[in-house]
Amino acid sequence: MTNKFEFKIRVYIEDTDAGGIVYHANHIRFMERTRTEWLRAAGVEHYWHQKDYHFVVHKINVKYSRPILMDDLITVTASVVSCKATSFVLQQNIYRGEIMLASGEVELACISVDGMRPTRLPEEIRNLILKELGQD
Repeated sequence: MTNKFEFKIRVYIEDTDAGGIVYHANHIRFMERTRTEWLRAAGVEHYWHQKDYHFVVHKINVKYSRPILMDDLITVTASVVSCKATSFVLQQNIYRGEIMLASGEVELACISVDGMRPTRLPEEIRNLILKELGQD
């Protein structure tokens, strides 16, 4: 696996507003789906059902550059930027062909099941992230 995961998504009518342009919040949904598929491709299955931790978006910054349109086939990427003990940062971009439509930086935090405190990243996921960063 390289440090640039790519996932293709077809845009359907339910993703768009009345003008046929993807609603701004759906960009974040596309990024979320890509993060899930990135972990699945790395062999981390059903991480969202773990009993001793959860991942939450701690911070997200999205820049919308061009509209995504009904029936577009987009490519959403995820690349690891950095890793700490309890969180990591991904750069995520959305493309139509070679044209960047949106970009975002997402910081994901690992928290206890009760949501009350940060928790160290599970070893399996931390090792994956460090491998992506070339620090394994």
